[in-house]
Amino acid sequence: MRKIILSLLAAMLLLGLAGATYTTMTPVSLTDPNDWSRMTAAWTTILGNGSTCNFAVDGAYDYFLLVNVTSWDVTDPTVDVLNVMAGDNPPAFRSGIGNLTLTMDDMLGAGTVIVGPLESARFLNSTGYINVGSYMITGKMAVLKVT
Repeated sequence: MRKIILSLLAAMLLLGLAGATYTTMTPVSLTDPNDWSRMTAAWTTILGNGSTCNFAVDGAYDYFLLVNVTSWDVTDPTVDVLNVMAGDNPPAFRSGIGNLTLTMDDMLGAGTVIVGPLESARFLNSTGYINVGSYMITGKMAVLKVT
């Protein structure tokens, strides 16, 4: 009986992973005083199915995550999460702090939330990327790179 339950659980997990997508985001750059940039082309869709987005990090910049939440599971807002994943140690020597997890209770519903600055000491992977995951939240997301 135990093997059957474990097999069913494994199958459910595989089905959930099959629905996830992986997207590389390009940060929108602000490098000069009074600079501006168009965000419309840089927004990446959050699908709400455990999708993961990542973006390359350069140590010369500060990075902010802009998240525009449009819908979520209203039955239990504590399971609707956006995770900035803890990085690998090394290079992220502060990765022991863990993921930065925001629930819908933290984000206070629909609208745009600004998260950051995201420090490479906590979130940078050995591949040079920061990973952002979402579950049960839909909307759009962009990365702002500021000197």
